[in-house]
Amino acid sequence: MKHIHGRMIDGRHHFWDVEKLWELSKNLPVHTIKIDSIKELDQDCWFKDSRKTPIPTIRNVALHCQRIINANMEYPILLCSDGQLIDGGHRIAKALMDEKSEIDAVYITLPEADVIQ
Repeated sequence: MKHIHGRMIDGRHHFWDVEKLWELSKNLPVHTIKIDSIKELDQDCWFKDSRKTPIPTIRNVALHCQRIINANMEYPILLCSDGQLIDGGHRIAKALMDEKSEIDAVYITLPEADVIQ
């Protein structure tokens, strides 16, 4: 899986292929939501697990900022039906940097995980 969404459920890691989730959501309605309503806005989503993600050195933050700058705002973010972020953190960050208060989002009910560990 090139791009994954993971979360802990009942003490086990569940992972979904985000490209498959986008395919499942392609015909769902797009909603405009308040950025401040996004639960992950003030959580460490990018650097909390240094085993998989580099620690936030100046270089690593700069490289991450480049991903934010290059984020394609034509695509909505992807949220679970419970509002948890699946995909779109860089677009959210770019919207904040551009002083936006709203962003487009698509809600999806997660299917069974692709991988459970």
